[in-house]
Amino acid sequence: MFRKKTGFTLIEIVIAMLVVFIAVIGLLAAYASSFELVETARNTTYALNEAQEKVEELRGHNFFDIFDDYANTNFTVDGIAAGNSNGLVEVGNTNPGLLLVTVTVCWRQRSGRIIGGDSGLNPLSSSPVRLVTYIANR
Repeated sequence: MFRKKTGFTLIEIVIAMLVVFIAVIGLLAAYASSFELVETARNTTYALNEAQEKVEELRGHNFFDIFDDYANTNFTVDGIAAGNSNGLVEVGNTNPGLLLVTVTVCWRQRSGRIIGGDSGLNPLSSSPVRLVTYIANR
């Protein structure tokens, strides 16, 4: 009598390898994109810390000199590669006893993507790192 052969056919093996290949490619893509997310989170933290430090620096400054010393000044973010970050301090003085201070930060990722700014690395109002506060004359 004929004995039935056991095992996998060539087609079954090729299909199984294709399924495994597609799964591995998906996992590698997710792994690679996680690096971009980690870099974005790290740079956002650096930018927020630097913006908060700038606000605290202004709060400790003489009220009457804030506008002259800080209005439309730029700064860089420690922790982000040189030339890849830009912060902007804007000071509005329409009220004599109250200053509106806005600190906005943008940066360039290693991939070249710019977060929170235009192609010239100028911060935009849509930046994820934008602090707005009032400073009163005390």
